[in-house]
Amino acid sequence: MMKHILFNMNVSKPSIYDDVEKCARLCMERGLEIGFLAQDAAAVAANMPGLAGRYCIVDAPEKGLFDVILVFGGDGTVLRALDKYVACDIPMLGVNLGRLGFLLETEVWELPQALDMLCRGEYEIERRIMLEVEGCCGGKNVHAYATNEVSISRGLSQRMIAVSAYVGRTHVDHYIADGVVLASPTGSTAYSLSAGGPIVSPDVPCFVLNPICPHSLQSRPIVLPASEQVTLEINMKEMRSGIQLSLDGNAVCEMHNHERIVIRRSAHDAQLIRFPKERNFFTLLKDKLSQWSL
Repeated sequence: MMKHILFNMNVSKPSIYDDVEKCARLCMERGLEIGFLAQDAAAVAANMPGLAGRYCIVDAPEKGLFDVILVFGGDGTVLRALDKYVACDIPMLGVNLGRLGFLLETEVWELPQALDMLCRGEYEIERRIMLEVEGCCGGKNVHAYATNEVSISRGLSQRMIAVSAYVGRTHVDHYIADGVVLASPTGSTAYSLSAGGPIVSPDVPCFVLNPICPHSLQSRPIVLPASEQVTLEINMKEMRSGIQLSLDGNAVCEMHNHERIVIRRSAHDAQLIRFPKERNFFTLLKDKLSQWSL
């Protein structure tokens, strides 16, 4: 039974506080207890004084303490929340304040009905593959999660880079390219798609290994089973600065020559709340991708 709701929001959107406060009041009207993250505490106190004393503040989500995380923003806000909190294993419901909204389930004006369905248990949890990344980057150990993709790119340099790719222990290719992307099915409609990769239905357990503007016409995107482990290693004859490791479009650090990262399927899946609607991935894809031409 749904009882405790945690709010995660993109505080850079000036209009977000009115929507969040309305939602908080709707939750309380339904007997739901609400909480906010400590990182947002000052913004909540300053912009929503009417809620004072009616919510709790937590440093991070904790399984068993909250039943669902309401994420207010766009796809980027949901990606950041998943990458940071997926190991907490708490389902997330995205409230769309952005444009495309691939990962978001409801609009602000639909919140009364959405909260009613949450309380009645009229929803499903859609699980999506997450990527887990470990390795050495900039001389430091890295351990993180990604929803869409892991990429190594030339950064600000105008010259190609060299990256060796291994699937398991097998050397697959030595890419001379602008970079390499390893995408999940969710990320197949993001950076990998722009780099010429295939669109993959989110329920297919696989990865897409995709070079970015490769020098060789023989270097093509490869679809791999999600049970495989992928290793990407910087392998430059003449090293130069600026080679960038990024997770879901966010720069992590600058990589050095012969540093490597290992990517595998995470033991924790993304959990997205879905309500009964007459739609599927392909109708959503058609609607959302058509917006790119606007």
